[in-house]
Amino acid sequence: MPIPSELLQAETRRYVRGYRSAALCAGITLRGEHHVLGLKGKGTPPPTDAVFSLGALTEVFTAALAAVLVEGQRLRLDTPLSELIPRALLVDDVAGRITVEQLATHTSGLPHLPPNLHAAPQNPEDPFGHYSAGLFGEFLRGYHPERPSPRPHAESFLGMGVLGHALSRRAGLNYGHALRDLLFKPLGMVDTTARVSDELLPRLLSGHTARGKPVPPWTFPALPGAGALHSTAGDLLRFLDANLGRGEPSIVRALGMTHAPRVEAGPVRMGLGWTVSQVRGHDVLWRSSVMGGSVGFLGFAPQADAGVVLLSNHGWSLFAALRGRVPLEAPGLEMLARLLTGP
Repeated sequence: MPIPSELLQAETRRYVRGYRSAALCAGITLRGEHHVLGLKGKGTPPPTDAVFSLGALTEVFTAALAAVLVEGQRLRLDTPLSELIPRALLVDDVAGRITVEQLATHTSGLPHLPPNLHAAPQNPEDPFGHYSAGLFGEFLRGYHPERPSPRPHAESFLGMGVLGHALSRRAGLNYGHALRDLLFKPLGMVDTTARVSDELLPRLLSGHTARGKPVPPWTFPALPGAGALHSTAGDLLRFLDANLGRGEPSIVRALGMTHAPRVEAGPVRMGLGWTVSQVRGHDVLWRSSVMGGSVGFLGFAPQADAGVVLLSNHGWSLFAALRGRVPLEAPGLEMLARLLTGP
């Protein structure tokens, strides 16, 4: 079995050399033991408790919230939107039949982005910051799908935003508070939040473009379930531990519900929020993100009792990839593959 700290350094070396100004926090949980490193090609490495924007990694937590509500018998995976969103907002009967499971597996048929995203003045550096509850409500009232769901798998940022909104209504709390009370507190995830507090702000790392230019943080006032969370490598390792069976039993049972592959998605399959790949004959569950000047990877291999977290404050581009600068998905999956080799 590879030594975790050596594995973290070896598999992230190419990324760190390609993005010399990027601050990277890399972590492994192996049989419940955590290893976290702060890495940087040029300059002082980040502290291991640095706070990063999670971007699309938020989606696995939105799906986890759905599972926690199902475990608590407050929801069903086949609960339709018509039971979660008032008729005054969701007027179309076909749209109302979209289920929680279809939203969490990206088979709802909802478009990737809101069709009315550009209906109000937009800040290119914060592309969702202007998308208000009012615009979201206008979309819901005007949404009339041509065909009923389920539809073939297609990533929908909007769909995860709709799911977060629907779950918040069922929980009777806003999205961030629902996750805090039902998931983060029970798992001891004290540094994970939808809104960075004054206490956490000094540890928050600003995002950057692929070339290292600072960019403002992205905000998601109407669609927090799609990208609003912030966290640390240590907190995400606690979350992975719960997915690997360590933690409060009802939470562990709920998270287990998110793991089963439910739909085909090209060469991979989809669980609830998770992508499920076959690596060396075993299931690996993972999610990656490139959003708002940050890149992230979160994944685990149940057979190895291991998980990997990679968080960086630099974006990524196709041009960067052509120059040999790869996003964190590749080293993340490679680490999990090596952890599956055994002793």
